[in-house]
Amino acid sequence: MAFVHCLHAEQVRICTWNIQLGLRLDAVLDTVRKHHDFRSVDLFGIQEASVHGGRQDAAAIAAAMGEGYEHFQATAQLYRGHEQGNALVWRRDLFRPAPPEIVVLSSPGEAATRRAERTLLRAIQPQRRIAILAETPEMRVYVMHLDVIGFTHKLQQLRTVIDDMAARPAVPLTIVAGDLNTFGPPRLQLWRRMRAAAHEAGLVELTRGIRRTHWTAQKLDAIYIHAASTPPHHAWTLNVRASDHLPVFADI
Repeated sequence: MAFVHCLHAEQVRICTWNIQLGLRLDAVLDTVRKHHDFRSVDLFGIQEASVHGGRQDAAAIAAAMGEGYEHFQATAQLYRGHEQGNALVWRRDLFRPAPPEIVVLSSPGEAATRRAERTLLRAIQPQRRIAILAETPEMRVYVMHLDVIGFTHKLQQLRTVIDDMAARPAVPLTIVAGDLNTFGPPRLQLWRRMRAAAHEAGLVELTRGIRRTHWTAQKLDAIYIHAASTPPHHAWTLNVRASDHLPVFADI
């Protein structure tokens, strides 16, 4: 089904959620099975997906969502003995992508940073970060997870995704969703620089009105789209404690 046709016919629901290595995977699965907000999810981007009992978290989540869902999961690194990666779960009737790809995000030292940031990055073990890319001729989806440390570094990782978008043929709709790790209130410089870079690339933040996506009352997660015109949309979070992050939704 071509997305441009589907967009005119019905609402499309996107969710992004950092599930904290699936440390409370049973609670995540219970939320997905029982909460009505998940019943209409078409595209579900997941960060910090891991493996439990020999099964990828994305496989367990796709099964919990019911019939008609596919999934893809990729490991970025081992973190404290756990596989840590990104995943995408999608409704088969809406989205039939080519085999998903991995976009490796920039590493510390690849961006021009100030001395204080370079010192901080040298003091902390680098973490490998990736974005998952899945696409059809009608729609392109990125699921990203930016690093925890480094202001300029995180901005460069976002620009890696933006540069990848620009290098590919245009599609009617591009979705970029995930954990930006933008610790601090949205008014701080990091959010302004992120938003400026996104705006220059033609990305619209659907979740701009959301003020909190983490149990610490900070906003770390976002959903962006790139389209010829911005469709009507609505975004919200679900206040559940299955992770340190809240699931973030957008309807378009």
